[in-house]
Formats: sequence, structure tokens, C-alpha cells
Amino acid sequence: MNKSSLLALVLLAVAGSACAEAEWPEHLDVDLSYRNSASMVGRGRWDLRLGAGVEREPTYQGSDRSTTETDPFLIAAYRADWGNLFLSGDGLGYSRVFGRRFGLMLRLEQEDTREVDDDARLAGLGSQDEELELEIVGRYFSGPWSLGLSVAPATGDKGVVWFVAGTYTWRALNDRLFLTVGTDLSGSDGKNQRTDFGITPAQSLTSGFPEYTPNGGLKSFGVNINAEYRLGESWFLYADLDFERLLGDVADSPIVFDDRNVEASVGIVFRF
Repeated sequence: MNKSSLLALVLLAVAGSACAEAEWPEHLDVDLSYRNSASMVGRGRWDLRLGAGVEREPTYQGSDRSTTETDPFLIAAYRADWGNLFLSGDGLGYSRVFGRRFGLMLRLEQEDTREVDDDARLAGLGSQDEELELEIVGRYFSGPWSLGLSVAPATGDKGVVWFVAGTYTWRALNDRLFLTVGTDLSGSDGKNQRTDFGITPAQSLTSGFPEYTPNGGLKSFGVNINAEYRLGESWFLYADLDFERLLGDVADSPIVFDDRNVEASVGIVFRF
């Protein structure tokens, strides 16, 4: 957590200190996500969580090789009548729920980039520049169902990505276990696809890959399963399994060695 983000969180907390206690929709987290959240919604204004896990994922999107690494994380949030302010991962966000049915989220975060050392076969393509991305999400909730739309424009050459997603959540063991199944369809503009999956003439000369210029359109179809189990008042276990099938021009890129990517993670969370 950098100093500027922490200062912003504290200032907004002070500004909202006079607000009455907000009423939160059942199972709805500050970032409108079920990941590490469904059984962990806090009762007070402040919500602080510290977690650590192990994840296995492709070395880059489209790779046929995977890597395993640890994943420590911190989530800090402040809840008020005017909405929720939260820090999660590399992002600072704001969310609000209207009428217990509609959710709006804005999150500014550092976009993931591909590095040359992610895979030796990428030698000659160069590393990508770090960019900022603004994610704008709208969701509709009806009981255990949710339907979401999102658009994420980025600075630099990252272009725009969009998603349509839906989830269903089961509750079991007296609300100690939550199981969520979701699916999503994504697309992006030509600028985004050329940055992540294109091969310029200069890159072709240095890498040996043929030139490739995707035009934008559908990007991927995904299915994800998330399980959360409450061990006690403050301790929680989670497990995630994500499957992604690349589509369209993205799947045809010379640097896509496998258009079916799988990610898995398990971990533990402590809520203060």
C-alpha cells in the first residue's frame, strides 16, 4: 500500500465518519465480487483482510507452460452511506449498491504486463510498458444470481477490454460454505489485441515470429468456480479454478501456443 493510496483512504474515511451505518446486501462485497468475500462481509465500517495462497497459472496468456507461485494480498475497505472505498491488490476502487439490486464499481489499477522472461520463446518481442486501467463495472443481483457488464479502458497501447459475466452462488453448512460458479465472455479493440498478441515488422525480425495484426473483436470465453469456507469468526479458506478459451484473432496469434488456459489457487484469509 503506497502513501498516496493510504492517505486517500484515510481522508475519505474521515469525510464519511458522520454517516449512519449502511445496510449491505447479503453476501455482497465492497468490490462487487464473490472472490474471497461471500462469507466474509464485514459488519462494521472498516474491513481489513490479510491473506496468502498458492496459485498455478500460465506463464502468459496463451502459453502452454505454467508456473506456481505464492500470492500474498491485503484488502482494506471503508464502508459508508455514499459507498465503499477499497484497496485491493494494485488497485484503488469505489463501489456503491443502489436499491439492493444494482451495483456500480470503479477501480483504477496497474494493468498486468507481459515480460520477456515470462517465456524464453518471447525473446525478441520486448517487454510491455506498464499502463493504468480504469475498470467500470455494473451488476444486477437477484437472490443467488448476478449479471454483470464491464468496460476497462487503459492508458498507452493497452486499448479497451469489455466483459459480460454471470454467476450463481450456493450456500451450505449453515452458511459456512459458499460455492460460486460463473461464466464470462470478453472482447477487446484492435489496439489491445495488437499490443498483447500482435507481431510488428520490427518484432518479427528480432523474434522470428511472422508478422501478425489482429483487428479486435471477441477475446475469450471463461468458466470459473470459487469455494469459500469459514473456519471461524476471523479465518477463511478459499479455492479458485478458472478455465479460459481464447477466441477469434487472439487464438490465431503466433504466440498463442495453447488457446485453453487453466488457473488454480488455494489459500487462507484472516479478517481483522
